[in-house]
Amino acid sequence: MKATCRACVILLLGVAGFVLLTPSVYRVRGTYFHETISRIGELPPPVARLLTLEYPGVVADLLFLKTISFMGLKIGEHGQPTREEWQRIHEMLQLITELDPRFWDPYLFAEMMLPWQAGMFDETTALLEKAIRHRPDDYRPYYFLGFNAFYFQKKPAVAAKYLRKAAQYTDAPAYIKGLAGRFSLYGNQTALGIGFLSDLLQNTSDPRIKAYLGKRLEALKRIFFLEQKVAAYKEKYGTMPASLEDLVGVGLLTEIPRDPYGGQFVLLKNGRVYTTSKLVDKKKNKDE
Repeated sequence: MKATCRACVILLLGVAGFVLLTPSVYRVRGTYFHETISRIGELPPPVARLLTLEYPGVVADLLFLKTISFMGLKIGEHGQPTREEWQRIHEMLQLITELDPRFWDPYLFAEMMLPWQAGMFDETTALLEKAIRHRPDDYRPYYFLGFNAFYFQKKPAVAAKYLRKAAQYTDAPAYIKGLAGRFSLYGNQTALGIGFLSDLLQNTSDPRIKAYLGKRLEALKRIFFLEQKVAAYKEKYGTMPASLEDLVGVGLLTEIPRDPYGGQFVLLKNGRVYTTSKLVDKKKNKDE
């Protein structure tokens, strides 16, 4: 029985590898990935665990491979998942982390994608809280929760609480210990986002995901550059510029940088810079 189960799992992995790596079936993958993810993601965790027999970890790996391959297809097409597809991706991540709750990659993937592109803050929080329960030796879930609370949810007190917990771990980077005190400074938001995305880039090896995050990082760097120029204008002239064009007019900029996502950078009244793209390439977004 064990030999038969093992053979079935190996066969599944082999078929999956063939499908994922053969160029001639690229379009077929695009057609059926959504249906596959939808059906598997709807399985109740107890049922899924029963079906995996004694190989929940192997099946979790296979399901995660399917999930990132689906996202890779979207990135390759310069598109975005629809709301329904984001929900299916979230359901898959829930299922994967039920099958193998110590498997770190799904939590990392959730942090990379769900809050940034899908606005799924509560869903991301629930997954990271699961990571805390099952990975008590890991500071990163607390670190991610702290960043999300500050950057996305504008809750500096909550963020500081998570960061203090992350800083208690002996292997936590030294800079985390100082972040809790600085999280009350809203002006550091863009710089914090740059540092956080840089960390995420160092923790992923998939070239498509790296390019995806790299584009977002470049957009934030340009926003931070503009915000620094706005601050320089205010320091020199004692007032805020009326628009980013004023920075060009006084020679602080030769031109306004281009948003990598195709939007327009806009100066807000509080001195922060906003982009109309919302850091999402909407040109091929089929979200309805």
